Amino acid sequence: MRSRLYLSLSAAALLLAAPALTACSSSADSTPKAAAPAAAAPSSGAPAAAAPGAAAAPVSAGPVAAAAPSAGAAGTGAQTAKCTSAHLKWTVTRITNPAADTPNPPNGRLTVTNTGSQSCTFTGYPKLAFHLGKGPEADGVGKGDPAPLTLAAGRQAVIDLSYSELNGKGPDSANCVLTTTGSAQVTAPGETTEVRVPVTDQSGKPTDITICGDTVRMGTPTTH
Repeated sequence: MRSRLYLSLSAAALLLAAPALTACSSSADSTPKAAAPAAAAPSSGAPAAAAPGAAAAPVSAGPVAAAAPSAGAAGTGAQTAKCTSAHLKWTVTRITNPAADTPNPPNGRLTVTNTGSQSCTFTGYPKLAFHLGKGPEADGVGKGDPAPLTLAAGRQAVIDLSYSELNGKGPDSANCVLTTTGSAQVTAPGETTEVRVPVTDQSGKPTDITICGDTVRMGTPTTH
């Protein structure tokens, strides 16, 4: 009898304890699980993987040099060299029969030819002198600063020469110091080499030139 009572009490105790055990089990199951460990961060020496779809930025090779200007770019360009004595030929012509329609015809003409193979720039007046030995001298005198002239190969520049002659035309022709010679001494502008240039008539034959006074007026150089 006592044994049955004990078994009954034990069974009742088990029935009462079952819900509590069930609640404990449910409570244990509802506890949030620990988060999975994060992936290890890559070491500082390893390159990071690019994000999907992101374009890789181009790697610069260094500062880009500015493009050099082409030969045709705006600017001064190559300058024409000045005319030098080595490539100039001079002639002095005495004019006795000027063209009928020439106003104020000159007495003579100084012509310079570019004998070089390249263009050159002729700037200013040459030095011009007429004299015979140590006798009287007449020097060329220009007016102002003439514009530079570009002479292509074989082209000429001309300078008209005006002076008084012992023929009644000049204001002092009856009383002047005469310079008579068959040549002139010419020095190109900016040069030091003096060249002896024979005087010729309009047909190219040698002749003398007679100048009354000590001045020969030089006109503005022009291309011809």
